[in-house]
Amino acid sequence: MAFELLKGFFSLSDDINKIKTSETDAVSSELLPELTLDMSDDELIALKRDWMKQWEPYAGIIAKKQEENENYWLGQQFATTQGARPLIDNLIFESLETFLPIATRPKADPLVESDNTEAGNAIADKVRKMLIYIADILSYNLKMKQVARFWAIYMLGVMKVGWSMKEDDITCVALRPQKLILDPKATIENCEYKGYYIGEYLEDMASDLVIRFPNKKQFILDKVHNKMATSVSYILWTTDEYVFWTLEDEVLAKNKNPHWNYETEQPLPADPYTGQPPVGEDGQPQTQKVAGKNHFKNKKKPYIFLSIFNLGKHPHDDTNLIQQNLGLQDLINKRLSQIDKNADNANGGLVVSGDSFTQKQATEAGKALRNGGAIWVPTGNVNDAVKRDTGTPLPNFVYESLIDYRNELRNIFGTRGSTPQGTINEQTVRGKLAIKGQDQDRIGGGVSVYLEQFSDYVFNWFVQLMYVYYDEPHMAAVMGKERSQEYIQLVNSEFGQTKLLVGVKEGSMIPHDPVNKRNEAIDLWAAQGIDPITFFDRLEFPNPREAAKNLFLWKADPIALFPDLQQAQQQQIQQQQAQQQQQVQQQTQQQAQVEAQKAEQDQKNKLQQIGLTALTKRP
Repeated sequence: MAFELLKGFFSLSDDINKIKTSETDAVSSELLPELTLDMSDDELIALKRDWMKQWEPYAGIIAKKQEENENYWLGQQFATTQGARPLIDNLIFESLETFLPIATRPKADPLVESDNTEAGNAIADKVRKMLIYIADILSYNLKMKQVARFWAIYMLGVMKVGWSMKEDDITCVALRPQKLILDPKATIENCEYKGYYIGEYLEDMASDLVIRFPNKKQFILDKVHNKMATSVSYILWTTDEYVFWTLEDEVLAKNKNPHWNYETEQPLPADPYTGQPPVGEDGQPQTQKVAGKNHFKNKKKPYIFLSIFNLGKHPHDDTNLIQQNLGLQDLINKRLSQIDKNADNANGGLVVSGDSFTQKQATEAGKALRNGGAIWVPTGNVNDAVKRDTGTPLPNFVYESLIDYRNELRNIFGTRGSTPQGTINEQTVRGKLAIKGQDQDRIGGGVSVYLEQFSDYVFNWFVQLMYVYYDEPHMAAVMGKERSQEYIQLVNSEFGQTKLLVGVKEGSMIPHDPVNKRNEAIDLWAAQGIDPITFFDRLEFPNPREAAKNLFLWKADPIALFPDLQQAQQQQIQQQQAQQQQQVQQQTQQQAQVEAQKAEQDQKNKLQQIGLTALTKRP
């Protein structure tokens, strides 16, 4: 409830046309400014036709590779015969699903810098915290994992960013690359698409579509024969400068790029003495052109791309991890089938004598043997009538080659040291850890660097959307110092003339083995080469600072960590003192008694001596 009360509300001036959209296009722009696009519908349709003509041959080639990769990932590597499923050992799925968590485990750590002024540092800190908040509420890390999975299977990963009217905030979504129409000659540079256009297939119910595009209501109704529950497929076309929607050869709507603050006409400042705005000869207030404030220098398409194994000839990867392992996966399946078939024939066949059995009897004898039944020999010696012809076992190199194929496939993925099976031939723990470390270095130095760059671009897009849509204060709840909750408020008027440098902390997304990380911290601690806060942080303590404080107290005054024990200790000391006093008193009393008894005895002894003396002196 507190969060909802703190949440900001988005509003636009009267020149904003609110257009209802479906969830599929929620990130395109649900709030489109009334911006004139000086292009006719005929011109736009001509472009659309040309773009589709360029795309279709290339799309067919890519689709075959994408389908093949998907089938191998799913384990559908052979066609079934009469309902029987072929025996496969799907190392592609295992290796990819081991690879992806390693590559995408670390969270992107946003970094925002300014002009190093007090005001600049303050807004930079706010923006950084807002980015952390947005990434959290959008489950950005999970969406990035999905982008990475799409890239690994479909040879291209795509994320789309935009504005959600429903949530009144920035949003993003991982797109299946099959939904996009691209320029076959475009390239991907630093996760940015270098092509003129992007088409995105969308789908909505006709009832929603007529609300979204009211000027085309009759056209839409004619297409669906007035059946409002009909699903309609259409295309959103995006360039850096403008967007438009088409249904077949009809333009549904067109607009300039909505994610940009354009130049505006604003009144000149009022006269400081009269307080009146300056007017022209026509008596109307004079205006001036004011450039819109943007984070980006130029308008861009709201799509971020992940393409790694790319030679710069087209948007998709030229190859990928699955494509590189198709042959090895086929060999693994082949060897596994050979071993399985040999296992079925390990007991060999049954050889029977024709003198003892007819052909029919021999067949029945074989069935009885397989079912655990008895074989009746009509005549002759049993050993002469029935014999087993044992099969020839497979040579060891067949089993060894299967292990080699599996290890080579895992090597290509960079996961040999990350699975128990991958380290089966390693003789030492040190050797296993070394291989695992090499795997993570390969993943970290390859894919993770691209993912870091990918997140860098996404966060820059988030800031651009703040510039455009944060006209009203937006609230965020973030974790402050000492893990306390902190609330911040951000509105785009705070940006002023401050230029922000936005990125991802270098190395924050490179995977590290947590076991090795902890062991390294322990070694450094033993060598007194690390401070306690960093030490506990690397051990992944919930509150490293608190743990370090407790360690200091433990060494300085252990009992100070436990106030209840301190009180108990004081009570114990008091009890001990009382006992000591009581013991002293008892000892004193005992000593007095001993002394009194001794004095009494001495007196008695003297009396006795006196009595004896008197007796001796008596006449």
